[in-house]
This record gives sequence, C-alpha cells and structure tokens, in this order.
Amino acid sequence: MLKMLKYEFRRGIFPLLIVGIVIAAIELYFLIGTLTEHADHSVIAVSLLILAAFCCYLFVLIYGIISYSQDLKNKSGYLVFMAPISSYKVIGAKLLSILLTGAIIVAVIFGLLTLDLSLAYSTYDSIDTFYDFLSNILEMGGYSLGGVILRLLAFILVFLIQFFMTITLAYLAVSVCSTILQTKKIKGFISFVLFIVFYVILSVIASKIPHLSNPGPDATFMEAMYAMIPQIALYFVVMVASYIGSSVLLEKKISL
Repeated sequence: MLKMLKYEFRRGIFPLLIVGIVIAAIELYFLIGTLTEHADHSVIAVSLLILAAFCCYLFVLIYGIISYSQDLKNKSGYLVFMAPISSYKVIGAKLLSILLTGAIIVAVIFGLLTLDLSLAYSTYDSIDTFYDFLSNILEMGGYSLGGVILRLLAFILVFLIQFFMTITLAYLAVSVCSTILQTKKIKGFISFVLFIVFYVILSVIASKIPHLSNPGPDATFMEAMYAMIPQIALYFVVMVASYIGSSVLLEKKISL
C-alpha cells in the first residue's frame, strides 16, 4: 500500500506545484503591500489567500474524484487496479493521498495566515482596535469570540468528515456506473447524475435528523460536537459504507 500511496502522491505533484505557485504569488503580494504599509493591498491579499483556501478545497475534491474515474477508463488504471494488493488498499491509498495533499495545503495556508497576521499586527496599529471592536459586537449579540472559535472548530471537524464522505460517495457512484455500463461513453455523465442523486437524498435525510441539543452562544467545543453527533454519525456511516461498496465492486464486478 505504501508503494501505491507514493504513486498516487507523485502523480499529483504537478497540480500541487501549480497551487503552490499561486499561493506564493498571493503571499508575495501581501508582503509587498504590508512592508510598504499599504493596508488596502494587505487586506486584498489576505482575502485572496482565504479564497485560495476554498479553491484548494474544490481542487482536492474534484481532482480526487476525477483521478479515480480516469483510472477506470484509461490503460494506466489497469496497471493500478491489477496490482497485487486488495481493492480496499488501492482505494485506501487514493483517499490517504487526498488527505495528505489536503493536509499539506491546509498547513501551508494556515501557517501563512498566522505569519501574515503577526506581521500585520506589528505593522498596523488599527488591528488591535478592530479586534476589540469585533469582540464588543459579538458580546452585544450574546456571543463571545472564544465561543465562536469553538463552534468554528466543531464545524471544521464535521466538514472534514463530510468532505471524505463526499469523495467516497462519488467513488461509489462511479463504481456503480462502471459496473452497469462498462465501456459505455455516457457512463461519466450518468456517474455525475447518480452522485447528485445520492448526495441530495443524503442531505435531505441529514436535515431531518434533529440535533441532540441546542447549545448556547458560549457552548464549549464538546457541547457543540455533542449536538451534531447524529449528523456526524450519519456521514461517517455513509463514508465507510461507500468505501466498502466501491472496493467490493472494484474487486468483483468492474471489468477493466
């Protein structure tokens, strides 16, 4: 599995390099704006960096799905899936490579944002005033900045589970269509439609499940997480089931 993981990671180096160049260009823009004390450029650069983080999420998600779909179509996929390891390990290596790629991107962007904010604090005196203003606004609404941050952390954890649930659900849709349609050219479009159907049904089910509690504005991290346990459990079960289903179809039903 380690060799498969290295293969998956190597094949994604070029797209990752392009992402790195874009992030580096944004960071250079921030440094120029901050060192020359042009606050408007610093704000734009930080906004672009946050936007880049969202675009990277879409990139990792879409690339992860497309790479699996392409492997089922191309001759290179035959070599991948015919390797002397189980289909569980093949798909597991793909998911792990996606996790590592995403972790690298997140670590880089988070590190740059931390350094940028530190540099901005030392350059612009108005940032402390803005922080106090934001805290006062939140307190007037019955919220604390710490409570908001804890809620955000809980959201990020749920988001990660939902992210991999989305990928495995897409893998399942692609695997089902590859099993039924085999070499039909339309199977790519049908896979997309089937994925949308799966996702909509899951979203409806998740929206109908009540939270275990209604945490207040100053809820702790554990309280916020406790409220979302039913949704988290649903996403986790779907993620595991989709992974197993894709692996079974890949090993026993899909003709390469």
